[in-house]
Amino acid sequence: MRGSLVAYACVAAALLSPGPASAQTSAAFHPTRPVTIIVPYSPGGGTDVVGRLVARSLEEMWGQNVIVDNRTGGSGSVGAALAARAAPDGHTMVLAVSGIAINAHLMKLPYDTVTAFAPVTAVSYPVATLLAAPSLPASDLTELQALVKKEGPDKRTFASPDPGSRLIAERIFEQAGIKLLNVPYKGAASFVGDISAGRVDTGLASVTSGLSLINAGKLKSLGIMGTQRIPALPNVATFKEQGFSGLDENSWAGLFAPAGTPPDVVAAIQQDIATVLARPEVRAKMAELGSLPGGDTPAAFTARFQRDIRDSGETIRRLGMTAE
Repeated sequence: MRGSLVAYACVAAALLSPGPASAQTSAAFHPTRPVTIIVPYSPGGGTDVVGRLVARSLEEMWGQNVIVDNRTGGSGSVGAALAARAAPDGHTMVLAVSGIAINAHLMKLPYDTVTAFAPVTAVSYPVATLLAAPSLPASDLTELQALVKKEGPDKRTFASPDPGSRLIAERIFEQAGIKLLNVPYKGAASFVGDISAGRVDTGLASVTSGLSLINAGKLKSLGIMGTQRIPALPNVATFKEQGFSGLDENSWAGLFAPAGTPPDVVAAIQQDIATVLARPEVRAKMAELGSLPGGDTPAAFTARFQRDIRDSGETIRRLGMTAE
């Protein structure tokens, strides 16, 4: 199993690596005090786990403490607002998931999502999975489709910890031609137990968030996003394998500095993170957690961020989603 994870990490490196990066701290960014990475989600969730993994390596590289500060609330907007107001010098950043691009369409925010941040890089591409209780009479999305069509719309429920997860779940159900009733939660860590206990039928989360309960037999996966199976869940088919189109692209967990951070500082931080993400042990750990490493250039990540803001608005209008 370990060998397959390392092999998977090497494939991911070839596909996603932005190119060679110096193993030394870039000249444009030498932290002069501890660096804070705000994670605007609950401790123990997928983004928190990846953030702490990367922070440990950055501490070694920078010779400074890298503090992971969990500031929950507002579907990530509370922590994002703190980062937006921070000094634009690289010492305070926020590690947010793609839901930050969606919040602008559903929430009144104390910042302008388009202009408040300097996107640094995608740190990871968490593989999303549709979780269900072991007692649910469906083992994959195809069987859930048949079950919901038999019982009727809104008879079954799905949990969503944030607008981004809800949007992806709604897209999955749209492709399957079914409708489930949404039950909002605050953070993935708060709903996986309820799914396991059967209090809610399904929920979308990163593989990282649900993997321990899946392995313990307390949750099951009905399918994953992406184009190929992953070593962490080798027996779980992608939605594409199950015959559902348009569900190939995973979301991201990306690092953002405050707007006004000098471009050379942003570029230097991205290069350092790319160096960390190129380490075989980091890639293997991410593969083990069911996540693909990022490392995109600031320009590439900015383009993805802007596209997601635009596309999510169009999808929200089409599905008739409203604020929770």
